[in-house]
Amino acid sequence: MRCADQRDRLPRLTTLPLNDTLKTMILQRLLGKIGSQRLLKLAFRLRPESELLIFNGQRITRRQAFADIQALGGGLQSLGIQRGDRIATILPACPEAVYTMFLPQMMGSVNVPLNPLLSERELAHILADCGASAVVTTRRWLGQDYPAMLARLLPQLPNLRTILVDDTAEGDGRTFYPLREVLAWNKPLASPRITGEDLSLITYTSGTTGLPKGVMHNPRRNFSLAVRSVSPRLDMSLMRCLLLPFPPYHFGGMLGAVAALIGGGKIVLMDRFDPAQMLDLIQKERVTQVAGSPTMYRLMLLAAQGRQFDLSSLRRVTFSSEPCPPELARAIHERFQCNIENIYATTESMVISWTGLDDDWEIAAATVGKPAPGVTVRIVDDQRQPLPVGERGEIAVQTSQMMLGYYNAPELTAQVLDAEGWYYTGDIGTLNQDGYLRLEDRKSDLIIRAGQNIFAAEVEMLLMTHPLVRRAAVVGVHHPLVGEALWAFIEPHPGAALEDSALSSSAALFPSAALTAREMLTHCRGQIAPFKIPEQVRFVERLPVTATGKIQKFRLRELAQEEMHRAETHRAGPDGITPSGANVI
Repeated sequence: MRCADQRDRLPRLTTLPLNDTLKTMILQRLLGKIGSQRLLKLAFRLRPESELLIFNGQRITRRQAFADIQALGGGLQSLGIQRGDRIATILPACPEAVYTMFLPQMMGSVNVPLNPLLSERELAHILADCGASAVVTTRRWLGQDYPAMLARLLPQLPNLRTILVDDTAEGDGRTFYPLREVLAWNKPLASPRITGEDLSLITYTSGTTGLPKGVMHNPRRNFSLAVRSVSPRLDMSLMRCLLLPFPPYHFGGMLGAVAALIGGGKIVLMDRFDPAQMLDLIQKERVTQVAGSPTMYRLMLLAAQGRQFDLSSLRRVTFSSEPCPPELARAIHERFQCNIENIYATTESMVISWTGLDDDWEIAAATVGKPAPGVTVRIVDDQRQPLPVGERGEIAVQTSQMMLGYYNAPELTAQVLDAEGWYYTGDIGTLNQDGYLRLEDRKSDLIIRAGQNIFAAEVEMLLMTHPLVRRAAVVGVHHPLVGEALWAFIEPHPGAALEDSALSSSAALFPSAALTAREMLTHCRGQIAPFKIPEQVRFVERLPVTATGKIQKFRLRELAQEEMHRAETHRAGPDGITPSGANVI
């Protein structure tokens, strides 16, 4: 989509035939010398006719993207959206999802990127919590009708007054507007001076309280990642073409888009993950870097079996969010013949550590690398006192990228961020003599399933809203494909009727009068995102607890692993996991 009238507003810079090394040196000198607002505008003006975004047949130049961002900001301003207003996006990967990332630097708004897979209940909570004034969404994706859902939620959201919808020509002229029509207005954008201390981003993450919580960032802290972390590692040949298989609401998507823009590269977007399509795109677009998860790479390796793909353009594949077994890291290295980068990051602290171009694949499989520039890491005990090198404890972080805090939740902020700026991750690890950080366990009940973060407490709270459930415990159990599978253990109220069956959440779901696995999964559906619904449900007469009444989740994991081992032995299902005949333990 082009906004021809706004192209002339973009000053043309003289472009010289510079090689990658010289371009890298120039960008490294620029980073850190100017603020984020000027930095982004300059990045769009650098080689304005070069491609920036490739998506479903669209090839969008930097000039076109900049014009569209200005038109989007100007249109929102004409509809009453002002500096400081929250603009939520509910979009799969697409150019418009990238555009909204840069609105805070253009118009002073606050970006609230949301996972389009979230349920109506979850989105209602988040939109109310952040006080969203505007939403940018699409008409339909993966069967979800977003305009219809938002129309149902409007009575609960008094601040929401503007909804822009992509892929439609319909609107009511009061609240709902076609996105393409708003872009076509070509309204002028009044761009205020943005300071580094302005709130610019609220990213929602599930929490141990069971409710999603907003993580606040400002431009100074957010873009220090580019200034202090991207700059020393900036390599134009690596950033020439980046493939992103997930929406920009994801931390990896946001970081990748900014890095490619600043680094002079282009971004190939996918609105849904497809391993064969990813391989085709690497070959067709001569992709130099891919960002993904170990689960994605495992599926790509399977898709590549028996087929020929030219993957020689790849210089690096990166992963985060879940452990990568050594055998998978070896297979990735052997098939893709490029560097493997393991990134350790949290929504609160941004990047904590990463492996480097000089690190072998074995290092990327065994560690999460060394602390990134501007990051200090220490290992602490239960009293938050530093431990000697090599000892196991909780990972604590100080970083220039640290969050401002949790939105509207100072008490939760104080639990994880102390007065000296140390953030306590809840992850357990060790730091060796060479400075490499190794993750060993999680102190919190975080489960990582196919790269998606799931807090057990959120699912447990929902399960316990069922009138026949007394207590529930959710654990992650190792799974060869998705990293961790969700197992829910239910302790019913005394006298609750049980059916002697166990059921996978992939089965058809129908309500039942008795308390069954089927009934529990039906109870979850529509209340939480599909990726948070347990694969397996088991009923127990009593959950195992400590003397103080705390649930012993390690025992539940052992029960699940024993059952999986028995099922593997008998091998009755396509994935080797067969529900036992009885679900009452």
